[in-house]
Amino acid sequence: MLKQRIITALLIAPLGIGCLFYLSDPGFSFFIAIVIGVCGWEWGNFARLGFLSRTSYGVLTALMLLLMTFTGLGLEFIAALWWLVALLLVVNYPRMTHLWNSSTAIMLCGWLVLIPCGEVLIAIKKLPESDFLFVLLFFLIWSADIGAYFCGRAWGKNKLLFAVSPGKSREGLYGGACVAVVIGLSTAIGLGGLTATLGLPMVYFSFACLSVVLVSVLGDLTVSMFKRERGIKDSSQLLPGHGGFLDRLDSLFSAAPVFFLLLPVLMKGSVQ
Repeated sequence: MLKQRIITALLIAPLGIGCLFYLSDPGFSFFIAIVIGVCGWEWGNFARLGFLSRTSYGVLTALMLLLMTFTGLGLEFIAALWWLVALLLVVNYPRMTHLWNSSTAIMLCGWLVLIPCGEVLIAIKKLPESDFLFVLLFFLIWSADIGAYFCGRAWGKNKLLFAVSPGKSREGLYGGACVAVVIGLSTAIGLGGLTATLGLPMVYFSFACLSVVLVSVLGDLTVSMFKRERGIKDSSQLLPGHGGFLDRLDSLFSAAPVFFLLLPVLMKGSVQ
């Protein structure tokens, strides 16, 4: 399993990094649409769709993303409202499953999870500071995940939400959040020019990073909730050793829209 994970990571990491930083804006838009479409195909399994229906749902999801992008219809605030609803569903799982476990409801949830994230990534790509912002966003997500894993292994005693994700602990959440904020500050100071003195810009930046990190955990828990309800461990086997695209990108779905909404705070004083 470890060998598979390493080989897969070595193959997809250069491709993802290359597309992220070197594609033109139109090329990047279609790349993100393909990724979101594949995620839509995987999400269709949560709704118990057959192969053809899942494929249609994935293609439709990608087309809807491109339509939203080309029309300039921003979905960030709708996404923020959705993640508040998702928090309510996750915290109350499995008591509220009767409200969303129909195929139609799950498909609608999939669009609320996937499309705003894709739209935000495409919008960030068009900004002059896109390289710095992508590095900051992914560093926050990855450092929170890695920090939570090691802190949970070392000190985890109190389960976060056992019904949704038995392996996560409160100690892991707190530790991962602290690690991510430190990494976020270090990234901004090193790459963005954030003044390395304690002041309001740094305090605001830290709270913005903390907000993104905490919401990223919600994305992970939400996808885990849908997988648990479906009775599966991985969203697919498209990425050997890693599961599916949803399994690798779950934190990004929730973090990206909040990150985009907080750009005025994150950018103030961080990029000179």
